[in-house]
Amino acid sequence: MLISTVRFGEIEIQESEIIAFPDGIPGFEQLNQFIIIKPNQELPFSFLQSVEEGAVAFIISNPFVFYPEYEFEISEETKHELSIEAEQDVLVWNIISIRDDLENATINLLAPVIVNIKEQVGKQIVLQGTDYTVKHKLILTQQVAAEGGDM
Repeated sequence: MLISTVRFGEIEIQESEIIAFPDGIPGFEQLNQFIIIKPNQELPFSFLQSVEEGAVAFIISNPFVFYPEYEFEISEETKHELSIEAEQDVLVWNIISIRDDLENATINLLAPVIVNIKEQVGKQIVLQGTDYTVKHKLILTQQVAAEGGDM
C-alpha cells in the first residue's frame, strides 16, 4: 500500500504495519490508522505517522531512554480496550515537542501512547494522580555527553 506523507514523501507500507487507534489521538480523533517510522536507527526518535492524513506525524520516543525511572499503571479498562494480555506485547511511546531546537525539546510524560504490538492497536492515555506533565525537558545534551563524550 502506498501512502503520501509531507515529511517522507510517498512511502510503501504493509497492512500489517498499521496500528489502529479506535479513538484516534486527542485532537485528531478522526484519524484512526497510524504507522511508526524510524528514519534514523541511531537516534532515539521515531514518527507516529497518520496513514489517512499525510500532514499529521508526531515525533515519538521510548520514554525510558530519557527517564529510566518513568512508571505508571495501565488501567484495567485500557488493558481490556487494547486486548493486552502480557507486558511484552506493550510498547510505550511519548510525544516529543521540538519548538526551536533539540536543546529545548520536551516530552509529554502525562499522556503516553500505549501500543499492543501483538494486536496492532493503540491508544493515548492521560495519567491520573501523577506529577508528570506534558512538557518535561528532554535531557538529551547531558545524556549524549555522558554516553559518547569519550569517543
